[in-house]
Amino acid sequence: MFKNVTKKKSRLKLDFRTKLFTTVVLSYVLLLGNLQQKFIYVAIAASVLPYILFIIDGKYKQGIQNMIFIIIAAVLQQYFLYHVTGILTSLLLFMVMISIRMLPGVAMGSYTFLTTDIGEIVYSLGKMKLPDQVIIPMTVMARFFYTTKSDYNQIRDAMYMHGLIKPKMLLNPMKMFEYRFVPLMMLLMRTADEVSVSALTRGLEVGKKRSSIHESKFKLIDYFFFILMFILIAFYIGGKYAGN
Repeated sequence: MFKNVTKKKSRLKLDFRTKLFTTVVLSYVLLLGNLQQKFIYVAIAASVLPYILFIIDGKYKQGIQNMIFIIIAAVLQQYFLYHVTGILTSLLLFMVMISIRMLPGVAMGSYTFLTTDIGEIVYSLGKMKLPDQVIIPMTVMARFFYTTKSDYNQIRDAMYMHGLIKPKMLLNPMKMFEYRFVPLMMLLMRTADEVSVSALTRGLEVGKKRSSIHESKFKLIDYFFFILMFILIAFYIGGKYAGN
């Protein structure tokens, strides 16, 4: 049977297009820009934004822990850049830089899809005038990832109940692969068929008109986030080309 993966509604009620735009801007600016060198406080503020959203939605532990990690990582990066040398510290600096550049974008993407209903995603993408050839694969893929996580958790719980999660199992990677990933591959093949059938049942066909119970319109909070992202883009452009 098709698995029902529940998602918690966002308290902010951001439009999906706003969350998607925020995800793209944060990912691009933090990963490819040099805010960390030119505007360190702006970079920290942008990096903690996804975790503030998690805190607002009641996920206090996840939000606060990751926010503290980002702040500490940013401080360590500044210290390592100017005070520490050596191969080991250079490797540590590289790991820290990758973390603070990639994790906020990943967190924002996770927030975007975990707080948005599949029907709302379809309707919002339609409002963006995207073709069905883009909307349908994205929708099926998103649902597939939801169910993949559920399948993996079920396998992990089953292994725990059968006493197969023990330190000694780490010494036998082939057994770990057999017990965890082989069942997962079998479940994924079944899930792919179920997701496809579910999509067809819900009327997700190319060229077919669809009705929706969802409304997609921008509110004041959406415009506020758009302004924040355009300010961040301005800092990105300033940091990238100011010295040229």
